[in-house]
Amino acid sequence: MVPALAAAGALASACVLSSSAGASPVIYGSNGVFGVSTQPRDGWATTYIPPGRYRVDQSPSMQPYQSPPGFWMRCSNFPCAGTSPGNIIATGGALRDAPTFVDILPSDVAVSLHNVTLTVAP
Repeated sequence: MVPALAAAGALASACVLSSSAGASPVIYGSNGVFGVSTQPRDGWATTYIPPGRYRVDQSPSMQPYQSPPGFWMRCSNFPCAGTSPGNIIATGGALRDAPTFVDILPSDVAVSLHNVTLTVAP
């Protein structure tokens, strides 16, 4: 009986490994402030994003509505918001009909997303 359980466990492990090989890319968004994982600061962010190059996409909307134009902000400190312009390093928008990209640097402290999603760029 025990060898049967071991075989079942091995089969289950193989299924998990094989499904992760074709896993969907991780997507961040579409609204909120993300701490950059190399610059964690207690109390300011509940989730983190690693530095890297990301494709920026306008968040999807339900028909017949269209979500407001999306944008992102890279920040050198918290709060990462339009009300703290001294913390903003760069901003950019998402285009509905063309790919855009953002590079999140290890020196960034936070990224704020507004109606956009970020996907790791190949």
